[in-house]
Amino acid sequence: MPKRRVLLVCSEHLFGESMEKILRAEADVELVGPWGWGEDICQKITEANPDVVLIADEDSQSEAATLTSSIMEKNPNLPIIRAGLTENVVRVHSTHVLPASGADLLETIRNLPAVFAGKPSNERSK
Repeated sequence: MPKRRVLLVCSEHLFGESMEKILRAEADVELVGPWGWGEDICQKITEANPDVVLIADEDSQSEAATLTSSIMEKNPNLPIIRAGLTENVVRVHSTHVLPASGADLLETIRNLPAVFAGKPSNERSK
């Protein structure tokens, strides 16, 4: 199974550490980051070449919505997952329709379509 490059962006240090620990423990996930909220994320995404961006925010409806829109505008083929501390769901944002279960973050990451060289693929991980 190919590894998924997950770029973790965190607004809350402790929440980010928890998400980092979960993701680093998975053999099929290659973690990029975590990056802090103040970094120029949209500009650095091209260099990092992630398969998905995971935004971990204490409140999934705050500045994360603005960041999500900015990332999607500059990287339309890049799926974004938002996870908040105050809710027991994850939200998947994409310009493509993707099957997703809000209750299982790792399974959602694994089921994203593979993206190579900025071009979407119809293949899903097995």
